[in-house]
Amino acid sequence: MRTVTARLGRLVLGHLSAYAEVAGEDARDAAALLARRLLKLFVAAVCSLVALLMLCACLLALAWDGPWRVWTAAGLALAFAAVAAALAYPVLRRHEHPDALFFTRIRSELNRDRELIERAFNGEDRARPGTAEASERPNA
Repeated sequence: MRTVTARLGRLVLGHLSAYAEVAGEDARDAAALLARRLLKLFVAAVCSLVALLMLCACLLALAWDGPWRVWTAAGLALAFAAVAAALAYPVLRRHEHPDALFFTRIRSELNRDRELIERAFNGEDRARPGTAEASERPNA
């Protein structure tokens, strides 16, 4: 019984080590993806800000000596507020599956192991036809 427990313990520790490795890979991939997206978003935001400031300066310069000076400034402020609200809404609303982007490999490994454990406890020692395990087994 001791040897079985020791082997089972080594097996579980090896499996947990593999999970940690896969989770680490997923975390590195997620961090790299986020870094690339944030850098692109930052550059786009800076370019957009400069373009908007130049447009606003141009509009104010055109309307400065006319009677529409205050209305131009108010219209620009209203346009900025509308754009800010339109951009903030999709970011702040809840998504259907917020975790679908991150840790997909570890989730699939956990689901596969959960299915294998359920089959083992239910007495199903053979893979069901049509599953990945059944297609990997050689025909005897």
